[in-house]
Amino acid sequence: MKNRVIEYMMQMPDGVELYTVVILPEKGNKFPVILVRTPYSKERSNIAGLQELDTHGYARVHQHCRGCGLSKGICVPYINERSDGLAMLDWVRKQDFYNGEIYLDGSSYLSSVHFSYMNCDLPDVKGAFLAVQDSQRYNIIYRNGFFKPGLHGSWAVSMYKKNLQIERNIQNETWLTRPLSGITETIFNERNEQLEEELLHPDPDDPFWQTPAGGADYSHAVNHAAFPVLLVTAASDIYCGGVLDMWNAIPEEKRQRSAMIVTPFAHEFDTAYTGELPEFPGGRISENLPDYIYRWFDYCRTGKQPDFIQLGKVLYYPLFENRWYHADKFPEAEGKKSFFFTEERTLSENPPSLSGEITYCYNPAAPASFKGGCCHNFDGMQIQDAPNSRYDIISFVSEPLEETDCAGTIKLKLPVKTTAEDSCFYARIDIVHEGKALSLRDEIDSVCRQFPDYQPGNKVVMEFSFVPIAFRICKGDRLRVDISSSCFPYFQTHPNCKGLMAKQAHTYISRNTIFMQGTELILPVKEK
Repeated sequence: MKNRVIEYMMQMPDGVELYTVVILPEKGNKFPVILVRTPYSKERSNIAGLQELDTHGYARVHQHCRGCGLSKGICVPYINERSDGLAMLDWVRKQDFYNGEIYLDGSSYLSSVHFSYMNCDLPDVKGAFLAVQDSQRYNIIYRNGFFKPGLHGSWAVSMYKKNLQIERNIQNETWLTRPLSGITETIFNERNEQLEEELLHPDPDDPFWQTPAGGADYSHAVNHAAFPVLLVTAASDIYCGGVLDMWNAIPEEKRQRSAMIVTPFAHEFDTAYTGELPEFPGGRISENLPDYIYRWFDYCRTGKQPDFIQLGKVLYYPLFENRWYHADKFPEAEGKKSFFFTEERTLSENPPSLSGEITYCYNPAAPASFKGGCCHNFDGMQIQDAPNSRYDIISFVSEPLEETDCAGTIKLKLPVKTTAEDSCFYARIDIVHEGKALSLRDEIDSVCRQFPDYQPGNKVVMEFSFVPIAFRICKGDRLRVDISSSCFPYFQTHPNCKGLMAKQAHTYISRNTIFMQGTELILPVKEK
């Protein structure tokens, strides 16, 4: 059996032609249609391979995004996806093979292209599979006011005018340039207004994020849709927190027709770790539900719930417990277990009886780096360097622990002071499992974001809430917390002065202090 494969150059309303491939099952004349739009394909489709593809009775329409692959035009991320996507929908509706049903399929940016028009009236869109992407543009670009050069910065530089032979003068160290505002002229030898504008809005409440340039068309996209959605993320996915928020915000009636999966892996959500990282057996969706995207669309058509997935539920896999659970929402355990920092750089289950402090030098021109982006940046879970690997990385490690199941939001109370008018603190939580320190969660924030009137030398208690996670501390495992003031290139380096970071032309060296008394790491633990 061979599919019929037809190539088109689909004309957009402005005349730009986009490379489009239609795959039609051998038998039949009208079919439900799955839409995929991608900026990542570089070459002509493998026609022979598509002829043999099992489409489960669906027609598939694949398109290269504007300025990508074989499509014409200029790629500027996000800008044309709404108009091009709506034009593609209109084109499909006019085709003889269209049976009146459309299904949206996307992962990462391939989800964003669908988010862009989901606030429109789409009565013939009957369901969607949307994985590992946040619909809130701010979350993609920033964390607590810190630009993410290791995620959005590097990606945006690679995507801008993707098919054109332009200058791309970029290394990780390029993001240390001061001021950062204006950096695109160095990188491209021309100004990229989109990226430059994004650098100027680190506050999530800035009205910019409610404009089309700030992603307003994409915002809360899933809430606007009338059709059921299968959302997927992973424990170390770069958008894990945002996808969890998207699920929680779906109206109850629609949530009962939708579902969500949280795998134990990273942005490649159905790809198991290799090398020395944990295997997490049985953690791949495809191991448990082959052809899961088609099976989801079959449910949207027939109402028959697919195996493995439960409607209205989050399906999640606690790390190191190595089994799946269903819940209405990602769990928030009611029990609490606290650990406290000591001057000996340990994590103790008993509060320190004496006051103590540890001071380190933070130099924005020589920032600290860590392995793995946890759930805010690329690279997911990674094995960490030894504790206290630099003068500006202060590590606290527990004794071997008893088996404990954790699920929910880890919190940290961190009493600090700085000699600068403003500075920042970065916290990373690892589990030391089978002798390897594996990154679980990280967080960053500036002193003045939490305390706008901060004065140098004052002691304040900063509070961190980490993206929810479910994991088991196995008997003999240890916990480790690293405190620093930078995590480059994942997060923009703080210049140690007040004001818009992208506009700061100079940096200053600070001495930052952690106080032992009052420091508390709080784990959400399941009651036995």
